[in-house]
Amino acid sequence: MNKTRLQQLGQLLNASVVSKVLTGAEWEREGGKKNPEVGDAIQLKKVCLMVTRVSGTQLICIEIAAELTSVEKQLLGWAVQQGGVRPVSNASDLERQARRMGDWIQQSVTAGEWRAEVPDRMELRNRLFDGMVPFLLLCEQIEDKEPAYAELEKTIHSFISDDTLLIPLREHEWLILSSDRILTEADNEGDEVLGHEETKELLANLAEGLHQLITGEWGGECHIAVGEPIIPSESVVRIVGTLRETTFLGRKFHVGMQVHLPWLVHLERLLSGIPEMVRSRFVEEMMGRPDLFTDSETVSTLDAFFSMDCNVSETAKKLYIHRNTLLYRLDKIKHEAGLDVRSFNDAVLVRILLLLYKVTKRK
Repeated sequence: MNKTRLQQLGQLLNASVVSKVLTGAEWEREGGKKNPEVGDAIQLKKVCLMVTRVSGTQLICIEIAAELTSVEKQLLGWAVQQGGVRPVSNASDLERQARRMGDWIQQSVTAGEWRAEVPDRMELRNRLFDGMVPFLLLCEQIEDKEPAYAELEKTIHSFISDDTLLIPLREHEWLILSSDRILTEADNEGDEVLGHEETKELLANLAEGLHQLITGEWGGECHIAVGEPIIPSESVVRIVGTLRETTFLGRKFHVGMQVHLPWLVHLERLLSGIPEMVRSRFVEEMMGRPDLFTDSETVSTLDAFFSMDCNVSETAKKLYIHRNTLLYRLDKIKHEAGLDVRSFNDAVLVRILLLLYKVTKRK
């Protein structure tokens, strides 16, 4: 359920309602039955837990801060079942196979089995081949209405080739595997052999195009992460974990960004592992001006400068300002912070400080 639905339910019940994710083991420890289904509930001392979706080994629940009567639990459970379960009989064979594959991937990721290979029992294994481009799609719909599998598949096929598999993972999250032929099809230069940098540029463009297509069709907040071509039978679990981490880091360090690329968040991955107290202290100790990054012009200038590899002329073009105006801004930063971003060592330090400041001061 999205925030709006949770708030509406809370108003009806006159109680706080929040979303919560539990494992099957945690559910059983709280007194729930083994292998719970959508609509099952546990009444604890001060809260009631109800399953709204089963995703692999995870249970997506709502936690209601109230003691519900038996009738209230039955009615709410019935409503959840009606709203959250799509009739299996209407699903195609491909959708059922894709959902089984998605459940297996989710279980493997949760168990930390990142090197697991797709087992032979998975019917979809026969449609996996060497050289498939992985996209991770996360859509947080405004109305909490997840598009039907067939509708989303049709939309995706209108953008990329039919040799594409759509695999549901968690709620509002899908893995898309497409033939790496889309890279040569998208290559305007028509080169038979693409270099590494050209491949990454094409992948970024494809992800951007897919993002525009999905948001235009379904609305809501949508995030796309893309990886380089893989052998999915061997690497599908690992790439799902990698793209999830990439999306998490992108949303954490670069608010407002919707397309996320693993090769652009190496530094963010490193900084994310530093304890929050250490990050905060480092920022406070290194900043000559504590309020430097509160200036939106300064932040946008530095973001553009670093995205253009510290090239003054290209940064000025990106910002639509005169080169001298950019130099004035950089000199101002040097005067106020004591750090010259045109110097390699200072540029590295400012880049780190900017990333850390974004996450430490946003809390």
